[in-house]
This record gives sequence, structure tokens and C-alpha cells, in this order.
Amino acid sequence: MDKEKEFVNIIKNIVDPNYEAVGWEIGIGDDAAIVKGDVEGGPLAICSDAIVEDVHFNIDHYSFRNIGWKSIAINVSDIISMGAMPKYFTVSIGLNREFRIEDFEELITGIKECSDEFNAIIVGGDIVRSEKLFISVSAVGFFDWKNRKRGMTRNDALPGDKIGVSGFLGDSLGGFLSLQKNKNEDLYLISKHLKPYPNLSLARRLFSNNINCCTDISDGLNAELINICESSNVSISIEVENMPISHELKNAFPNNYFDMAINGGEDFELLFTFNDLPKDMLDQITVIGEIKEISSNQITYNLRGDKYSPNLKQWRHFE
Repeated sequence: MDKEKEFVNIIKNIVDPNYEAVGWEIGIGDDAAIVKGDVEGGPLAICSDAIVEDVHFNIDHYSFRNIGWKSIAINVSDIISMGAMPKYFTVSIGLNREFRIEDFEELITGIKECSDEFNAIIVGGDIVRSEKLFISVSAVGFFDWKNRKRGMTRNDALPGDKIGVSGFLGDSLGGFLSLQKNKNEDLYLISKHLKPYPNLSLARRLFSNNINCCTDISDGLNAELINICESSNVSISIEVENMPISHELKNAFPNNYFDMAINGGEDFELLFTFNDLPKDMLDQITVIGEIKEISSNQITYNLRGDKYSPNLKQWRHFE
């Protein structure tokens, strides 16, 4: 088990050993919590995420406007993967003494642009002194309960379900590596890394079509598949050749794009399981595998009829 998961388990055991008794429908450990609320529309989705200089971004590569955008976008991704619509954000920012006013204006502009894009509102926050720039965002989302009474979670995958993803996998990692190598001509990949855009419209349709198991791909496909396996007590089979990989990633990294698609974090695409979807929705997604009964092999990768062993180097905060 990686160290971040150990920390999360400690928090869960101390803070919410009986979360249902205190009014939570989904507690700590998913993309967001779902809390029973006495408000019109029912429960709320609540999440928090932070980005830190030299851990999640480098100011040599990111504009301050893109840093601001990203701080909101990653929280939008968590909220929509639960089936909710983002509504309110609080934003806490850590700055050093030398941080320039014009850079701060760019940072806040990026925050405002992303919140406006997803029809949400910044309602407060805090500013503190810090040696490194960081932004910590808390988000609240509302559900549309017209046709259903539960959110989408990681723990509802069932054997026989198909596994679907939105968009392309590995593009953000490709952009990150292109920036590191000063391959500034890879504009598409770089843009996918610098300015993620969560797929709200598809998330809304998944929710309205009664999809129960969904998560966002923030720490990489393999890491999120492990989360589903552990939360739903299942195993997974993935057809590697079916993974959606952009022409840009294949052209820029012809020798290892499969492993980049499996490992690459911060794509912020949707990963979900389903039995059936309308045909027009099937045209918007890619089916990459199937949920299996739990076995000793948690995840099996297959490539053209043979077992495939990816070089797994997934993102971990404390390694």
C-alpha cells in the first residue's frame, strides 16, 4: 500500500468509522463525500483538493492564470464524477513575501474563469504566507434528483459490467514530459497538461442514465482501477489495444504510449462501469475492459490475445 493510502485509512478509522450515523451517504475515500442535507434537492457533494508549487506545477512552465484554472478544474472533476454539479468554492492561497500583485491578479483571473466556465461561484477562502505557492480549494456540488436518489461512486462495480472511459488517456503526461524536454512544438499535449477541462456534459448524461460506478482519472488509469477493485471487491480485465490514445501522443512517444496511457495522471477523464447506454453515448466513450469476479489477479492487461505487463510508475505524493 502506498503512503497516501495509509494516511487516508488512518483518517477514515479515526474520523468516520460510522459515517452513516452522522449523516453521510458516502464518506472519506471516494472522489467526494455525499452528505445528507436539509436543503432543496437533497444531499450535497463536498470535496477538497490542493495544488502545491514543485509538486503539482512548476512556475517555469505554468502561467499563473493556468495555475488558477487548474486549482478549480481538479475540484470540478471530483464533484462531477460523483454525479453532482459544482456550485460553490472556497479558495485558500499561500504566497511568499515577494509575490507580485500582477501575478496575483492573473492567478485570481484563472480561478474566476474556471469557476465561471462551470457556472459556479467563489464564496470565500483565506490568504496566508508560505514559502511555496499553494492553492487549496473546497467545493460543494448539488445533485439533480429528478430520476434517481443516489450518486455515482467507486464501490458499485459489478461482475459483467463493461468499463468505459471518456476522452484520451496519457495526454497530460505527454504534455508534462514535452515541457520537461522543451519540446514546445507538442502544443496539443502541453495544453492538455496545463489546462485540464473536466467533461461535465458527459458526467451529467452518465448520471441521468443511472450509471452507479464512476471516478475521475486524476492519479492515472491503473491507480483508479485499483480504487474500483478495492472499493467494489472485484477484479478487472483491460484490453490495452482498445484504450483511447491520441495521434499526438503516439507520434510524440511512439515507443511507450501504452504505458503512458496506463500510468499517466491528471487526464481528469471519467472512468465508469455500465451494462448498457444509448447508442449516441456509446459514440462518445471507449470501452476498454470488463469487471470480473474478485480473484488473486486484481487487474489483468491483455494485448492482442496475450498478457501485457505494463511498466507501472503511477503517481504517488510521498515517493
